[in-house]
Amino acid sequence: MKLLICLLWCSFYFGQHNRIAYEYTYKADSLHRERKEKEVMFLDISEKGSNFYSYPRYVYDSLKNAQIHKTSSLKLSEYNFSNFQDKSKVKFSVKKVYPDYEILQQDQIGTTIYTIKKNNTLHWNILPEKKKIKGFTVQKATTSFGGRKWVAWFTDEVPIQDGPYCFHGLPGLILDVEDSLGDHAFSLIGIKKEIPDFEITGTTGTIISPEKFNQLWNNYRKYPSVSIKNIFLNSNIQASVSWNGEEMKQSDIIRNLEKRAKEELKTNNNFIELSLYE
Repeated sequence: MKLLICLLWCSFYFGQHNRIAYEYTYKADSLHRERKEKEVMFLDISEKGSNFYSYPRYVYDSLKNAQIHKTSSLKLSEYNFSNFQDKSKVKFSVKKVYPDYEILQQDQIGTTIYTIKKNNTLHWNILPEKKKIKGFTVQKATTSFGGRKWVAWFTDEVPIQDGPYCFHGLPGLILDVEDSLGDHAFSLIGIKKEIPDFEITGTTGTIISPEKFNQLWNNYRKYPSVSIKNIFLNSNIQASVSWNGEEMKQSDIIRNLEKRAKEELKTNNNFIELSLYE
């Protein structure tokens, strides 16, 4: 009887789409851990898998999609999206494909987008400690992942073996998860059912392995100017262009972009998955 009830309960959840909203709190700069950033993230779950992405990015892509549907006679290159601004701070997104939980993580190095293909098997240690989160009874579990130690709280009241970012594999939905240093944390905001599928629009990027991503990242970290120069070499940008209302030489623009990239590398160094950036 208990098995039958469990199967019916799982069928109820997987038979419809669910959107789980989390608040992602993170410290981007390891030298200034007093500074915290926050972003609302969505985990959309269907029978085939899940998509995890930034809510501000969802707003941006929704506006773009509405514009495309409004004037569907135009080619994609002819659309003007200058009125829309992507206000998302979190640029990564994660797609999990059921039933094997293959992970396709979209991220970027500089301005280049990549899809990192992973087959992560997380080894969880489930502990007896329990508490309440948003009315759900949750249980504690720990694991090591991406160069960090993590504490998660999951509930078997929602029998979906998924969670935020790349986390999955517990006997229930992960509601909260935080690393041992308190640098990265995902906290449940709420759950809503019967949400249509949504995926980040635009290029998915070249599919690469985590090892290849790490190699490309280290190359970029050492020589960010090479990536910036390639953008200009592979485009039709003239030798002299308008930049922030001023006429500037291409060489000056490259110098400014390189300076900005180096400054960002200094302050954005405390990545959620340290092993990708070591």
